[in-house]
Amino acid sequence: MSSPVVTPRPAADVAARIRFSGLYAQAERFYTRQLGLTRAADTAGLAATFAPGTAPAGPEPVPGTRYWIGKLEIVPENEHTLRTRCSVFSRPADASGPGGLRVTVVEDVLTRFDDDWLVTDRRVLHDTAL
Repeated sequence: MSSPVVTPRPAADVAARIRFSGLYAQAERFYTRQLGLTRAADTAGLAATFAPGTAPAGPEPVPGTRYWIGKLEIVPENEHTLRTRCSVFSRPADASGPGGLRVTVVEDVLTRFDDDWLVTDRRVLHDTAL
């Protein structure tokens, strides 16, 4: 029986993957926090996740609505700027049966300010009820 051949990856490739996974985790935490503020209908807190001069856009904060994120894609421009695209799913907590699901697809530019990320540009590409 032959042993599997293991090809070592170049250290630079491994380091790049580690950096990418760290940035991805930061983007996930950012959107988790942002959707929590949306769920709580905390418009002031939600507005604070956008850079000054950037108008908040996206799913409307509605108390009692459940929100979750899916299909998060990130493209790091550098360590301080991420281009993201994601689907935000929402459903009123009192919705029963089929329907009531809303899908909003957004593209953002997230920019690091101190130790936090802020939306510096958001485009809502698709917003529909299913």
